[in-house]
Amino acid sequence: MNIHLIRSVIATALAVIAPTFAMAQARNAVPAAAPASKAQATIDQAAKEGKYTFLLFFKQNDAATNAMTATLKEALAGKSEQTVVAHVQVGDPAEQALVTKYDVSRAPMPMTIAVAPNGAMTGMFAQKVTAEKLGEAFVTPTMMFAMKNLQANKLVLVTVQGSAKAPAPVAIKDFQSDPHFKDRIVTIGMTAADPQEGKFVGQMQIDPKAKATHTVLLAPPGLMVGKFDAVASKDEIAAALAKAGKCCDDPHCKHHQAPPRTATRR
Repeated sequence: MNIHLIRSVIATALAVIAPTFAMAQARNAVPAAAPASKAQATIDQAAKEGKYTFLLFFKQNDAATNAMTATLKEALAGKSEQTVVAHVQVGDPAEQALVTKYDVSRAPMPMTIAVAPNGAMTGMFAQKVTAEKLGEAFVTPTMMFAMKNLQANKLVLVTVQGSAKAPAPVAIKDFQSDPHFKDRIVTIGMTAADPQEGKFVGQMQIDPKAKATHTVLLAPPGLMVGKFDAVASKDEIAAALAKAGKCCDDPHCKHHQAPPRTATRR
């Protein structure tokens, strides 16, 4: 066979085979691993060590970013055992999962988000921040638990035990067994006199020296629906939840219905 004809046949064969081979390689190729997020690694390590992570999201190293960086450095100085700081450039491909998670792609920059050891967001500060505001991002253990669950769209029932020992409010068991609430309500107990919880006790307007036990209901995003005594019923608490517009989206829900009026005697 003529050498030129052989070359022509080979060239034609390669032209037909090459695209097919390339398609097969594409099908069998292992997807490229997403670039590792340094900020997420920092969050994960901080969580293991029980530390807060302050995420500073920025687009460019401008005056505002530098000012926020300086404030963070000054405000958190001496708190290395409690905190770490991670800078996140919002255009970095490796950090897109975090940018999406915290929905900051269109947020005013720079922005600092405080993340507690359990993953709860305890503070969000856009463009400017002060040391005082950063200090407010440190919350009590019960607040941390509550904020984490509220951000997961859960209802939170907090039992605040007074100085006198008392059984847990009956309403808690009733909520936990009610099909309407059991999958979207969480409970936690605390002591009013616990010094670690002083900040939260004050926000709930409870006397830390009180002997009585209270039940406080919190609803997303951070509404205190009400404070109830230990004998309050589930229906009473649920009615307050409905009145606050935080019960559910079902217009036929029984908790949305007004209680029947008592007939007036004549």
